[in-house]
Amino acid sequence: MHGVAYNAQVYVGNTNQNDSFLFGPNPDPQYFKAVYGALADAGVRAINNSWGSQPADVTYATEAGVRAAYAQHYNRGTWLDEAANVSRKGVINVFSAGNTGYANASVRASLPFFEPDLEGHWLAVSGLDSSNGQRYNQCGLSKYWCITMPGRLVNSTVPGGYGIKSGTSMSAPHATGALALVMERFPYMTNEQALQVLLTTATQLDGSITQAPTNSVGWGVANLERAMRGPGQLLGTFDANLGAGLTDVWSNNISDQALIQRQAEDSAEQATWQQTLISKGWQNGVASTASQQDQADYATGTARAAAAAQRQYQGSLIKSGAGRLILDGANTYRGDTLVNGGVLSVNGSLVSAVQVNAGGTLGGNGQIGGLTARNGGIVAPGNSIGTLQVNGDVTLEPGSTYAVELSPTASDRIVATGSATVSGANMTLALENATPVALSAAPVQSVVGRRYNVLQAANGINGQFGSVSSNYAFLGGRLDYAANAVALNVEQTAAFNSVAQTPNQAAVATAAEQLGAGNAVYENLLLTQSAASARDSFQQLSGEIYPAIGSVLINDSRQVRDAVGERLGASVFGTDGNTAAQDNVWLKALGAWGKTDSRDDTAGYTSSIGGLLAGVDGNLADDTRLGVVAGYSDSSLNMGSGTHSRASVDSYHLGAYLGHEIGALRLTIGAAHSWHRIDAQRDVQVGGAAGKEKTKHDAQSTQVFTEAAYRIHLQPATLEPFANLAYVHLNTDGFTEKGDAAALSAGSDNRDAVLSTLGLRALKSIAISDRQKVDLSGSLGWQHNLSNTDSEQHLAFASSGNSFGIESSPLVRDAALVGAHASLALSKEARISLDYSGQLSSREKSHGVGLSLNWQF
Repeated sequence: MHGVAYNAQVYVGNTNQNDSFLFGPNPDPQYFKAVYGALADAGVRAINNSWGSQPADVTYATEAGVRAAYAQHYNRGTWLDEAANVSRKGVINVFSAGNTGYANASVRASLPFFEPDLEGHWLAVSGLDSSNGQRYNQCGLSKYWCITMPGRLVNSTVPGGYGIKSGTSMSAPHATGALALVMERFPYMTNEQALQVLLTTATQLDGSITQAPTNSVGWGVANLERAMRGPGQLLGTFDANLGAGLTDVWSNNISDQALIQRQAEDSAEQATWQQTLISKGWQNGVASTASQQDQADYATGTARAAAAAQRQYQGSLIKSGAGRLILDGANTYRGDTLVNGGVLSVNGSLVSAVQVNAGGTLGGNGQIGGLTARNGGIVAPGNSIGTLQVNGDVTLEPGSTYAVELSPTASDRIVATGSATVSGANMTLALENATPVALSAAPVQSVVGRRYNVLQAANGINGQFGSVSSNYAFLGGRLDYAANAVALNVEQTAAFNSVAQTPNQAAVATAAEQLGAGNAVYENLLLTQSAASARDSFQQLSGEIYPAIGSVLINDSRQVRDAVGERLGASVFGTDGNTAAQDNVWLKALGAWGKTDSRDDTAGYTSSIGGLLAGVDGNLADDTRLGVVAGYSDSSLNMGSGTHSRASVDSYHLGAYLGHEIGALRLTIGAAHSWHRIDAQRDVQVGGAAGKEKTKHDAQSTQVFTEAAYRIHLQPATLEPFANLAYVHLNTDGFTEKGDAAALSAGSDNRDAVLSTLGLRALKSIAISDRQKVDLSGSLGWQHNLSNTDSEQHLAFASSGNSFGIESSPLVRDAALVGAHASLALSKEARISLDYSGQLSSREKSHGVGLSLNWQF
């Protein structure tokens, strides 16, 4: 068997008596102090009191009878005082009304009548029979804190099992369980607030909504369906304190109708009390010799007069805490509505005027009775975009904010039937949901150039907004004022290139702006929230990888030159001065890795190459050798500095070379042509939108190179000063990336490089056995670039013909070239070689290794 609130924790306190135990003034107060205290210390929020029997010497048929029963307890420190004390600590005491059929609930259920400070922490429960008839004690004096629950033929627990029972001791647990469920439903509410929800959502026996409690059934029968939708009335000031992350919806029509009845009753009661003071001669207090009843009545009358003087007769709502409260009903409570924290969204209606204070935000699509936003308060109509209807005046004080959300087709609005006074308030604008425009999307409607009516007031506009701002780096607004309206014109407030810090960023920013409103790239840049974020987008849009690919291919061209140079240096003369064999076939496996540092205005990158070259050469004469070379290489490039770009290049090479010796002087010349297949990819993030751009296109490079070297035979090594010169021409085909709005295109591009090198080689042979030796050499040179080192390519967005120049890190002007080479004969016909080469400069470094095999035949 389970109860109403399935997740509630249940604690049991015992009177240590049976049902014949009388709840008059005689039970031991210290015992009840211990029991109530233990329950409160355990964290109990509500105590159900269904125990004992009514003393025979009291009657609750009349108010006088209840007063007489209270007089037995007044100022005597009875158990009832201990019950009151635990409620004054915040615990709600629930008492059954009694079963005799009197017009009033028992004195213990009616205690807040005599001690009004207990109201809000006390619940009296009357009962109904199976025909909804009220055969038990009515609510009577306790009607403002009383509800009625089923109490006839209830299957209840008894010692050893279950039994059918009747009476308000059956009704009270139903009410306590219902209260626990309300507490579970609204974890942010205080005990008093949860009780108020239970009371004000009860319904009368005919099912009608209770407007005000009655003497017979009080607020009526608990209606948990209504209770789950929030309060039905506000009985004074209700502080809804929702913590951060909490959102709740109150959908009942919230009134304060009961307070109208109570004000009338209190007024009549206080008039009667004043007459009583006169008739009893109590204007200056009650005599110490007065009867117990007179003393109790005087204390009761004085306490009730003070409570009536402090009671609020209009319901009001305070929204506090960082959470969000949504009001969906037609709310007619007459007091103020204050938003002190978090968000209050009015999607229904309020008769009440709303005041938004610092830290609070008012939203929703409903109607309110008036609006004042104070310094630090925010008004943000709608739940996204929406209209807030104000049936009265609007006042936006200095320091307040009107937060306007807009889309290409609509915006937030405030529409007032009265006047609108704008005293230098701030206006902010934001796009609805701020959803990025997919880069793959077709052209979209833009907010730029749109005009929105954001404030209308039938009785006129007074004053002006102090500023219009947004969270976007390039988007803002301008206001136009008319007699009864304020219009917001959305504009681009800054050029994209105004935040650029490098020539590349400025170039792509200018081109992106020329794409115009509606283009996905333009719209996403428009939504950029900071200059730094915009610069990140420019960096990724720039396509800087393409001029960098050209630089890598020019640098990689040296792999063929170096292989041919090594071959000619070894094939014309061996290191011991003997002429090499007549004909040779050779293979070289190569690999190299390089890093180019970023500069203030260009991104850095890393590159690598691996490949295989093969050649055949032979003697045309004793002093002349001719050969051909062919091969394949695979280069890769990864851009850094936030460009998120990479490329791979498949290259095929074919060349020829010639070497001629005139005494100690060696002259070599060669030429090679390479075909390149480029596969590039860019991962682009523009604002919040992501895209992938890809291209496959071709390039060709041609190089011509020559070297002069002079060998000087010394002991213990041979020295060879050398000078060489290389010309490289690179032609890259035009291309158009496949992708989305960020895709780029380029026309064909040509680049040239002229490279000179001066250096010195040292050669030495070392015998490792009687029949075998190893040839060693090392080199050191200075390479100087005689041509333009700039690395620039003209690109354009594929959807626009406006081109822009983009530079990558330039080719180095000067670099040190270092090399080492070791060669070992495997047999008379075969030789293996291992080499290292390095190109070193302050901003660029490359290291390569090679393994060569040579066959003589």
